[in-house]
Amino acid sequence: MVDFEGHGREELFEDADLSRTVGWFTSIFPLLLELENTADPGEALQSIKEQLRRIPNRGIGYGVLRYLSGNPEIVEQLQAMPQPEVSFNYLGQLDQVLPESSTFKPAREPIGSPYGLRGTRSHLLNISGFVDEGRLRMYWTYSDVVHQRRTIEQLAQSFMTHLRSLIAHCQAADAGGYTASDFPLLDLSQEELSAAFGRIRFEGG
Repeated sequence: MVDFEGHGREELFEDADLSRTVGWFTSIFPLLLELENTADPGEALQSIKEQLRRIPNRGIGYGVLRYLSGNPEIVEQLQAMPQPEVSFNYLGQLDQVLPESSTFKPAREPIGSPYGLRGTRSHLLNISGFVDEGRLRMYWTYSDVVHQRRTIEQLAQSFMTHLRSLIAHCQAADAGGYTASDFPLLDLSQEELSAAFGRIRFEGG
């Protein structure tokens, strides 16, 4: 189980205009991805895509229920859940946030550690990533009291190996394909949808 972090700027209410607010509201929610034993990158991508899309409003409701719910039974159940030891946060394509004509530019100078030395870690391992200048950059933050540098390096290398495998799959000529959540008005399972597209391809030659 992994804690997923998002910006929390979901458009939940028509009368709430978020365009005049600055920054993130930061929503964090636990996520348990179920992935059957498969060596097919395409099947893995489809499965994870569907599981992520089934999360209402990108998980913002979890924090509302846990910290703002007036129902003590719900709060107790959520607090009793096992807490993830790993957090993951994809920040997006930061090189597209500001136009080239913008007066503002990203600060490149070092800013030091964003954490206090006496602070308590919320997770044993924090993984964050973003795209900058056309490159994906991943950051792995850990405690050297708990993990050795070699352990994290091996984990990061395994991550990159699987990522390259997914990229190679997506670049293949026969890659792609729709999943059930791409057609919200149809009540079809993934198997039924795949069978329907299989018939279309067969009949179309």
